[in-house]
Amino acid sequence: MEDVARLAGVSLSTVDRVINLRARVRADTARRIADAASQLGFHARGIIEQHLAGQRPIVRLGFLLMKQGVAFYQGLAEALAEAAATTLKAQVRVVITYLDDFDPSTMAQRILALRGQVDALGVVAADHREVCEAVASLRAEGMPVIALVSDLAASAGAGYVGLDSRRAGRTAGWFITQLARQPGAVALLIGTQRFQCQELCEMSFRSYLSERAGEWELLVPRLTLEDEMFAYENTLDLLRGQPDLAGLYVAGGGIEGVLRALREVRERQGRLPVVVCHDLTPLTQAALKDGLVQAVLSHPLGVMAQDAVHELVRAALAAPGQLPMRRNALAPYISTPESV
Repeated sequence: MEDVARLAGVSLSTVDRVINLRARVRADTARRIADAASQLGFHARGIIEQHLAGQRPIVRLGFLLMKQGVAFYQGLAEALAEAAATTLKAQVRVVITYLDDFDPSTMAQRILALRGQVDALGVVAADHREVCEAVASLRAEGMPVIALVSDLAASAGAGYVGLDSRRAGRTAGWFITQLARQPGAVALLIGTQRFQCQELCEMSFRSYLSERAGEWELLVPRLTLEDEMFAYENTLDLLRGQPDLAGLYVAGGGIEGVLRALREVRERQGRLPVVVCHDLTPLTQAALKDGLVQAVLSHPLGVMAQDAVHELVRAALAAPGQLPMRRNALAPYISTPESV
């Protein structure tokens, strides 16, 4: 208790009053004590938070994610829920919904449907005019909005928390050029160019390889449409047509199908390229250990979720229009066969 009091800049008796409810303490003072208790790992910090719960404002956060059955979005949802549960500045109520349809009109309708239901919103959405107009409409009404995973045009007025896609694309290019047996043809699989993150990954990957012109040939990018079967068939077709493919960068969804195709080619004694993909899940971790994939570039989900929740709560508690939405492009986590 003495350590908590010292860090919070209050007397020992004030800490005692907060823990034992002997008398009311100003909300800002109680919050300093709670923050100090959390930083120090004080054993009674849970009791302090329970006592403060009635004093904290309630903030309703909505999150619209893609494809509920995909491991990446399941992990993101868990990280967001955990970040909300540990937020100190407010009692956060989280509503997480999913959308399997990539149609921009449907995305825009789902975004607008959350008007009045939440105080702030985080969305994974395509960078499309209708989507940006829907987000801008909510922003004009004072609702904070953050784009997660993939950024939106500046006209939307949203913040951003997600991967630095330019850095990810260049990192993928570095891995392939360093690990391939020799220079040659390189392929790129993306889910859909409607998502700004994948477009930026493609551009930066292409830029990195072009700096080594004459050694590496980047083939025309192929789509997976974020679909397992489509990705499987497109990968098989690619490897049949390019048996000496030096490298493959999977910058979008459908990794399940890509790995299935790679495994089948290996079983037929075919030569496999150096493969770099996104996001460490049980599936991609197994692929690293099995030698199908040489590097995985991941969104730092915990950091991303904490940043998004903190920013949305901060903006929701501020006066409407008083705080611009922040932008935070994060470096990828890198996993290799030796690090998992």
